[in-house]
Amino acid sequence: MADTYKFPGGNDVTVVRKQDIIKCIDSNIIDKEVALAIVTQCECDAVKFLSNGRWTGIPFLGSIRISKVHQLEKTQEQQELIDYARNNLPTNEYVIFRRNLAHDNARRIKAQKYYNYILSLAVSKDRLGFKKLCKEKGIGFARIHFYLKKSICAISNEYIQVEDGESSDD
Repeated sequence: MADTYKFPGGNDVTVVRKQDIIKCIDSNIIDKEVALAIVTQCECDAVKFLSNGRWTGIPFLGSIRISKVHQLEKTQEQQELIDYARNNLPTNEYVIFRRNLAHDNARRIKAQKYYNYILSLAVSKDRLGFKKLCKEKGIGFARIHFYLKKSICAISNEYIQVEDGESSDD
């Protein structure tokens, strides 16, 4: 039994149960090997999406994705750190190291999300200026420039003279 849900944007979403999919395959596909190949291919595609760090959807489970923290732990640099710690640290210190590593990765991800959010706000205000700066100085410079332009604000307009023009050698 398929349920159709209507959303305010005009999109209709049909949710189908696993039994309905199997029944449809049974009634429409005579060869059982072909049906098994279709199901196997769906599973392989889901695995490919997950291994690439992309989202995939599975009925009754929802969207599945690999956590960014785990993706960072799979990088070459962090794998070398983990292997070194596993070989050289006692068990209790190794557990503390892994907790701290996961916490640092979570903090890094949170900071990256904030950076991207502020950058998107700044770029949306002056998209042409961002494109021009990308062509002239490069995308790295443009991203930093627009991030700082949006996140830094002046507290006051008073200027303090740091050095005098004269040297005092009394």
